[in-house]
Amino acid sequence: MRKIIFILAFAFVIVILYIIFDFYIIKDSKKITKADFSTPLTCDLNVKDCTYSFNNKKVLISLNPKPLQSLDVTNLKIVNLGNYNNLGIKIYGLNMYMGEIKPKIHRLNSTDYESKIVLAACVLDTMRFRVEFMDNNKPIGFYFDFELKK
Repeated sequence: MRKIIFILAFAFVIVILYIIFDFYIIKDSKKITKADFSTPLTCDLNVKDCTYSFNNKKVLISLNPKPLQSLDVTNLKIVNLGNYNNLGIKIYGLNMYMGEIKPKIHRLNSTDYESKIVLAACVLDTMRFRVEFMDNNKPIGFYFDFELKK
């Protein structure tokens, strides 16, 4: 009888420790790395094309038509990124997880690429997306963020 009580008490303590660790300690560490969505982006792709620095180069990003609309075809053009054999992109929401968009990328020349994307609709007034660039499914270290407004 004592053995059963000890096992149940031990299991209860383990469950409580798991809940504390999972819901409080891990969640607090994620808050530190989470971006602050109240700060505006340095460049608004809804208004103009944006230039970003990457590998000592200026990479021009354009999304058209402007302003960006959900559920419409959007043309993405990347100029002066560099020569990648198997370039891909992953688009995902930062302030709400809505899955990942992985469109096909077409090479225009050795440093320029284009793609067509359709952005998901969201219940939030402003949805912030991240476009992360990959080569052979590994991040190359370049990404940019943009916002989609209702």
